Amino acid sequence: MFDISHKTTSTGRYRRILFIWMMVVIGIAMFAATAFGQSPTPKPAEEEDLMVGGYKVTSTTEFGYRYRSLDGNENKYRSDLNYKKGFRLFDSNILFEADSGKGKYFDSLLISNTGWGADPTGFTRVNMEKTGIYKFNSSARRVKYFNNLSNHALGEHTNNSQHTFGDFDLSILPQNEKLRFNLGASFSRMSGPGLYTIRAYSDEFAITNNVRNTSNDFRAGVEGKLLGFNLGLTQGFRFFKDRSDYVLNGISVGNNPTNTSVLTSFSRIFPTDGRAYFTHFNAHRTFAKKLDFTGQFIYSETKSKMGMVDLFTGRDNSNNFVDRDRFEIYADAKRVQSRGDIGLTYMVNNSFRISNTFSFDRFGLSGQERLEEWLERRNAAGTPLALSNPRSLASRINDYRRFVNTIEGDYQFGSLASLHIGYRFTQRKVSVAGYDHTLTSATTATNPLLIVVNEENSTNTLIAGMKIKPIKRWVIFWDVEHGTADNVFSRVENYKFTNVRIRSRLTFNKVVFNVSAVSKDNDNPATSYDGSNPVLPVGTPFGATVKNRFYSGNVEWKPMDKVQVSSGYTYHHLTSDTAIIVPVATGRVLGFSQYFMRDHYGFVDISVKPVKRVSLYASYRINRDKGQGSRFSALPQFIITSYPMNYTSPEFRAAIRLTKNVDWNIGYQYYNYQDSQTPSQNYRAHLPYTSLKIYFGGGAADR
Repeated sequence: MFDISHKTTSTGRYRRILFIWMMVVIGIAMFAATAFGQSPTPKPAEEEDLMVGGYKVTSTTEFGYRYRSLDGNENKYRSDLNYKKGFRLFDSNILFEADSGKGKYFDSLLISNTGWGADPTGFTRVNMEKTGIYKFNSSARRVKYFNNLSNHALGEHTNNSQHTFGDFDLSILPQNEKLRFNLGASFSRMSGPGLYTIRAYSDEFAITNNVRNTSNDFRAGVEGKLLGFNLGLTQGFRFFKDRSDYVLNGISVGNNPTNTSVLTSFSRIFPTDGRAYFTHFNAHRTFAKKLDFTGQFIYSETKSKMGMVDLFTGRDNSNNFVDRDRFEIYADAKRVQSRGDIGLTYMVNNSFRISNTFSFDRFGLSGQERLEEWLERRNAAGTPLALSNPRSLASRINDYRRFVNTIEGDYQFGSLASLHIGYRFTQRKVSVAGYDHTLTSATTATNPLLIVVNEENSTNTLIAGMKIKPIKRWVIFWDVEHGTADNVFSRVENYKFTNVRIRSRLTFNKVVFNVSAVSKDNDNPATSYDGSNPVLPVGTPFGATVKNRFYSGNVEWKPMDKVQVSSGYTYHHLTSDTAIIVPVATGRVLGFSQYFMRDHYGFVDISVKPVKRVSLYASYRINRDKGQGSRFSALPQFIITSYPMNYTSPEFRAAIRLTKNVDWNIGYQYYNYQDSQTPSQNYRAHLPYTSLKIYFGGGAADR
């Protein structure tokens, strides 16, 4: 028997390749006919503008087709790039400008589009203005997000969603310094399927997740000048909701098939509704050209309500039949925040400047929840077990207050050097109060459990930097920050960090050299707590250290107007070391988790215009991460990880001017991804494309 399916697939592929080459041949024929088959036409003394209804119109539109041939893991390819074959709107712009400078309804209108069609992202922007009356700016975006990696969470955390969002802003009397008004609105819509995991009965189960969330924002404000101050006031509102759900599509034995845990059904609904509003006031003034004042104050309040209902059936890890395991959780939360910033800059003289910035941030977060479970089970013999119906209440009130003050001085040593040095101080106070109450247990000294925690913390940071210009064409920048910073978790030690950055730029005739280096050390010297943990003795080091290094250099060479070459190299060296507790056969032991990145990235770009009608571009990019190298762990409590891989991406494209108004573009992109640890994720993608770019309006012949 013949393999009909293989033949059909091959035939379809040949037809698609033939279509691409037909486009190429047609383009070449059009170019030849235009360039050589016609008598030269004298160029008019001045290019005529395209006029429509009293408006001068300038437009560029590029549209075409991309072909895709993929060998290897499509899920990994789509997680990285997600480019598809098909029609593409590469880029389009149309600009209307009033011929006299003043139009009836608008003076200028710009509409831009890019990426719609087979691209994973699309963007539309509209800018319209009538001088002295209004200014309108809007944008709408669409992002197709895909993530499906076999080496992440066993391939059970995936997403295939579409996110559409946009902003619309209208300014009335935009050029009026004394009084102007602002109106705005934004929207966000996200939906799509995916996979997620839940933990039940000492096992993990993959379930289907359908994401559905929306939000709408509205804002209004006024700006103007009063008593020498530039003032602004904005009021905003936001409404959001989440209607995502989770469901098990069939019987599942979980990720551990050796135990007795089985889910025959599962569902979760997670409705969330909320609203928020904010008030923003800002002011600015310069006094006597010496003292500059800037200040702002923001007050916001957010309220949300959430409900969650889980329903399980199946078998648990004790081999009991679970006829119903239902959880109901209802919660609400409120967050009130006040933030103020004041900045002062004093010009001592033309060479010396002192600035001070003070920030105050305080928010209160309060919430409560109610949980109830109904658990109906039978043992392995089918005998009903006692109904379990635990119920509980919990409440928390968090109060956070933080002051930050930064003082800096800048001094200019003539034209050769400048120096800045500063100091940052932060002071934070956090308090937590609340209770946990199990309603189905007797009242005791710890039920309800009252919670009261107060914590204060201060940090100090030194800031310094310089700009040095040894010669006219050579500039060197460096800066450093050293000190401590607040940890996100209030009862963990401060981060101890040192950040150093240096950059140099040298211009020599038609060559530009750039080199830079960045060093970031971050140490979180936490220790185990007071000995109540049976695994660790008191005072055992239990922190995390991250060392990050970037080294980069590039060169740009433009030997002539029609040739430009650039090339560069970046090396990223990262090592992180975190103490962890790992369960092993002998119990829980102290171990570590280390991650290594040794990433090399290089590129070469070449742009050439050999003749007036043809422009060529070629590039080559390579990205190689050697990861942990030969480091391997001999014990289970020592975890060493990395993601060694090799990624190359050459590209070539040509733009050929067919007529005064039309360019023909052809291009080819190639992606080759190789994963050293998970070769099943490797892929090779060929992406040839072709397009036409059409120009209208004045200046089209001067391209």
